[in-house]
Amino acid sequence: MNYLYFYLPYLFILFALSLPTKPWFYPGSQPVYLSITLFFVLLQSFIFYNKKKQFINEVSFHKYIPTNWIIASFYFLFMLCFPILNRNWGDGLLLLETNLLETKLFGYQFTLDEILESILHSQLMNGLSYFQIQEDPTVSYSILSYLSGILFICGFLFLGRFKQKDLSILFLLSSGGILLGFGYAENYTLVTTIHLGLYLFLNRYASDPKDNDILLYGSTSIVALSMLFHLVSGYLVILLVYLWVFHSPKEKKIKHLVYCTLLGSLILLPWFVYFIAFHDPTVDKNSTHLIHPPFYPLKRWVSNNHLKEILSVLYWNAGISTFYLSCQFFFQKEKWKQFIKYPFHKLMLVVILAFVLHGFLHNPQLGFPADWDLMGFYWLPITLLAFLYWKQESKIVWEWVPLQFFGASLVMIAAVQLNKTNPKDVLIWEITKKAISTYSTENKTFIQSLPKEDKKFFAKGDFLFFKGDYITQQLCDFPEKQALIESMKSHRKNWKQGFLDGTFKSKDQLNVFLTEATKTNVLYLKSLEANTICHPKL
Repeated sequence: MNYLYFYLPYLFILFALSLPTKPWFYPGSQPVYLSITLFFVLLQSFIFYNKKKQFINEVSFHKYIPTNWIIASFYFLFMLCFPILNRNWGDGLLLLETNLLETKLFGYQFTLDEILESILHSQLMNGLSYFQIQEDPTVSYSILSYLSGILFICGFLFLGRFKQKDLSILFLLSSGGILLGFGYAENYTLVTTIHLGLYLFLNRYASDPKDNDILLYGSTSIVALSMLFHLVSGYLVILLVYLWVFHSPKEKKIKHLVYCTLLGSLILLPWFVYFIAFHDPTVDKNSTHLIHPPFYPLKRWVSNNHLKEILSVLYWNAGISTFYLSCQFFFQKEKWKQFIKYPFHKLMLVVILAFVLHGFLHNPQLGFPADWDLMGFYWLPITLLAFLYWKQESKIVWEWVPLQFFGASLVMIAAVQLNKTNPKDVLIWEITKKAISTYSTENKTFIQSLPKEDKKFFAKGDFLFFKGDYITQQLCDFPEKQALIESMKSHRKNWKQGFLDGTFKSKDQLNVFLTEATKTNVLYLKSLEANTICHPKL
């Protein structure tokens, strides 16, 4: 492999920083990125020069390398010091607001898209409040995120337990996906942990054809469980089909198909049937992606903007691992052919293809960087493959080490930057928590009197207008302030009346109302952005 290829990641960052608008995946300052890039370019060049002149013995230097456990431990301390507090990455305050509101009104949050993720975050918050810890979902999200981060690290360390001094853990630490473990407030941390458990299970059982029953039934169970955490796991059905085709013997094909279908259904259906038909309140059918899947139209599957989005997420989530595997594929063809013969490695390629399909089909409605996590589930199998390929090397390939540390440095720079908060956002969140507490106290009884299929949808819209009124009153005076407040009050009154007299059973009437309400909400968001809070009620 030509040494010039190793400089491509450094050249890319220099090119990206020269663009008029800096890409979203570089949240840090330009001088920091330029300095770190220059340092690693010099280090890369030094290693190439040493390889030629051999004035430092690589074998003797190996004994000074810290073990993967030590590297990972220091990295975890860094994760604890720099939790992600910037709400522009992810669903932001809206996710926290919905979780807290539904927990206060109904005991816990639940949605068909991510049943167990939302329930577990809510119930942990309830448990913490029992011990007089502030009722704030950011705490429960942080705890479960850090737990996932520990499991990510431990899973990789377990796989690499027989070679501890090879720097392989750097593939994980250089992947942007590891930010899911930085106290991150989102509903993708736990499901990614379940995915890691699935990959460890496959690694254990896919290599032995005698265990095809355990392999198929176990994989079906874990995939079904992961779908309860998040519906994006549904793409792993492609993996289950592959397992059935290639790991189920001919004489058991029908038996495995029937039993796996029944097993998956027994795990999934009770939850969905219960929350759709029996739970009080039932799920809000207007907001679930299961009923309203946000797929891209066919003509946009392959377009310049869409490809740019997919490549941006791929670069951020698993850039170094992808570059490393690509170079092995193109420049080490014989070794790659041997590597990919292993059944587990083939399965990881199937998983990658399944989640790449998700990247093409799913419409990231919030855009980037907000949806960097939703669209990047392929980061873990890609990183795992790079990790395992590195493990099979007889010795450390030192040319790659600067790039590994470079990738880890970029993730750490991003974490430091995303640890910074916007004081206005912090204040708005504190006011929103107060608004939720006030709203639930004043309206919980009325909401409980509504039909169970209306409760969640009504509460979501009613609180939207209540919050708009509540927060607008606390803004500094501006010419349209009173008119906006009156508009919110009027929408809230009409919203309530529409449920009481059955007007909104007509979709046409509901759509007319929502169109007008959306216009008012846009004005509210613009006023919130343009004006400061002068009269906070905390």
